[in-house]
Parts: sequence; structure tokens; C-alpha cells
Amino acid sequence: MELVALPADNGPEPTLVGRDTGQRKPKTRTVQRLERAQQAAFAALGAVSSYLDADEELPAFFGRLSESVAGLVGARRAAFWRLGARDVLSLQPRAFGFPANSPVHELRIELGATEQSIIERIAFRDELDLVQGTSPELDALWREVGLVGIKNSIAVSWRAGDRRIGVVVAYDSRRGFNSNDLWVMRLAAMATGLVWQYKEAEDELGTTAVRLEEAVDARRRLMNNIASGGDEARRRFASSLHDDSLQLLTAAELQLERIRAEASGSHQAVQFDQLKGTLHKVEDSLRRLLTNVSTETLELNVDLHQAISERLESVRVHSGIETQIDLRLPQEIPAAIQAIVVKNVAEALTNVEKHAHATRVLLAVEPVEGGIKVEVIDDGAGFVVAESVHMPGHLGLLAMKERAQLAGGWFRIESEPGSGARVEFWVPQSL
Repeated sequence: MELVALPADNGPEPTLVGRDTGQRKPKTRTVQRLERAQQAAFAALGAVSSYLDADEELPAFFGRLSESVAGLVGARRAAFWRLGARDVLSLQPRAFGFPANSPVHELRIELGATEQSIIERIAFRDELDLVQGTSPELDALWREVGLVGIKNSIAVSWRAGDRRIGVVVAYDSRRGFNSNDLWVMRLAAMATGLVWQYKEAEDELGTTAVRLEEAVDARRRLMNNIASGGDEARRRFASSLHDDSLQLLTAAELQLERIRAEASGSHQAVQFDQLKGTLHKVEDSLRRLLTNVSTETLELNVDLHQAISERLESVRVHSGIETQIDLRLPQEIPAAIQAIVVKNVAEALTNVEKHAHATRVLLAVEPVEGGIKVEVIDDGAGFVVAESVHMPGHLGLLAMKERAQLAGGWFRIESEPGSGARVEFWVPQSL
């Protein structure tokens, strides 16, 4: 049988262990201690990782984890000390083994301004020396801060990567602490640091989600306020147009008709007829404007498909432009989103009528990624996109972009001189 020497824990002589031949030798104390340490390490990791699946607050978690750490290293007490502002250590709630009236809960331990402070050296720099199962320097620290009755103690750093969170301390081992206990505690502290970092990231994500939801709510309210303000402005304009301008125009036509009758047979009759035709054209133009700015169609829940189709048909009738339409609308579109779609479609088609000098226009609407995508494509003269905001009559493009973005969507234009134009926008199906 070949023998190999393994180092014994705190023993001066190596222990001989059989390697083969089927003979089983009893496990040495060193092997047994290593196995117990491994089991304790696994238990520590299990205790820490259980918090990820448990629905409990941090104080309850640290109370349970402190008890687990104490049990794993044979201590009567265990605690997590958090490093706060100005490098001051304070006890995490529910430290194990300390009664509620213990002065330890009120202790504040300054880390110290130099790297030679006790906590700095024995915990964060791993310079803890075990003497007869304890750290004499650490025991002296507890006596100095007024924590009496401590027989022995050890401490390890509690970190999350390079970030120092605090220290983990175990107190009063019946058998005294050893290097395996330090190893188990370091493993538990490291795992706790990772969990702490994860929970902080989770809390930050939750806070971000709440703020995002608040921003969405604010945007929704802003949209509703703007929509209400815009509707009110359009109502006033439509009312003024209908009750004032169109009424005056109708009165002028009636007066012109009386003058025309009195001038029957004179050479001025032809001029009166021409003037009457001009007034009719002005009236038709104002009535189309009244229809475009009126909010009644949306308030009466007119089908969005019908509203878009009628606007496109109006383009064909009044401008002679050949039209194509491809409408695939989703169900249950809020009125505010319908209003944005109708306004932007109307604006895009108005630009085609007035400025594009097009012969054909295509309007396509389809559901895309939880929203509505609209394309208006013409074969007109085109323009330089970068200069469009400075061109007379193209301020409507900026209004279209603002409407879409305010609703949480996007807007873009593709065009070149002589190559027509493509106007696209997308808005979410719901605010």
C-alpha cells in the first residue's frame, strides 16, 4: 500500500492515509474536519441563496442568516455590521443571540482614519490572528466599546466585489474558533454580498419601473390636456368660422343675388355671375376647412377606417390625384390615438395636395409591435428633408412629428428632389 501525507489541522505531524488496495482506513480528524467545513460551507450558501426565493424583508433575512452562521461555526451569537456614512459600523437588525435590550444595538464603531485601525486590519485586510480560538485584538475592541461578557470572537469582511458593505462577526464559541470557521464565514459573507448587490439592483429596477410608470401617467395626462386644449381651440375656430365668416359670406351671396336681379340684362350681369361663382368657391373651401378642424367626427365615434377613406377620397376628387389605400386597423383604438392618426393622415395628404405635384399617392395603415404604423407615399417632386422645416407650408411636418413623439411613438420622412416622398409614423395602440 502506498501512503501519502496530508497536513493535519493545528497538528505537528502528518497523518497517513491509505490510497488503494481495497483496505479502508478510518478517516483522520483532518479529513473529518474538512468534510464538516465543506458541509458547513454548502449550508451557508444554501442559507444565503434561500433569500432569493423567499418573500421576506431584509431584517428577517439577516436574523435568519445570523442564526445560520452562528450554528455553522458553533457560536452563541452572530451579527452583520453595516458600514455606513463616515465609515461608521452599526448593527443590522435582528442580530442572533443578543437580547432586545442589549447595548450592542446602540453601538456605533468608527472604522478609524488610518489603515492601522483594528477593523481595517483584521477584517478588511484579512490580518486576523487566531490565538487559542479567538482574536485578542477584536475581543479588546468589544471591551473598549462597552460590550462586556464576550469570551471570544472572529470577524470577516462583508463585500460586494470591491465594495465594502461591512463585517460579519461571530461571538462565544464553546470550543473556540478555528481557521475552518473563518473560511465558512468568509464564504457566507461573500455570498451575502452578492445577494445584497442583487437586491439593491432589484430595488433600483423597481424604483426605475415606478418612475417610468409615473412618467407614462404624466405623458398620458399631458396628452389628454393637449388633446382637450386642441379640441377646445378647434371648437372655437369652427364656431367662429361657422357663425361668423360663413354667415357673412351667405349674407353677401344673398345681397349679390338681389343686385344681380336688379342688373338683369345689363352688361354687368356677366361680372356678377363670375363674382357669384368665386363666392361659391370660397364658401366650399371654408366648409372643407370647417370639416377638417371639426372634432365632431371623433366625438361621434365615426369608424376610423371610414374617416381615413373619406379623407383620401377627398384628395382624389379635389386634386385629381390617383389614390391607393391599404388599411389594416387593430381593434379597440382609444379616441386619443384615433385623433392623432386622423390628424397626421390629414396633414400628410394636405401636403401632397398642396406641394407635391403628385399623380399618385399610397396610404397604408397596419398594426405593428403593439401600435399603428402609417405610411403616406407619393410620386411627386420631393424635397430635401433637412430643409423641410424651413420651407413655406411644411410646418405641418413638425406638428406631425410632435404628435407622434408625444404619444410615445416616432416619425420619419424619406425624400429627395424629383423622387417623391415617404412619410411614416408609428403610435402605440394605447396610451
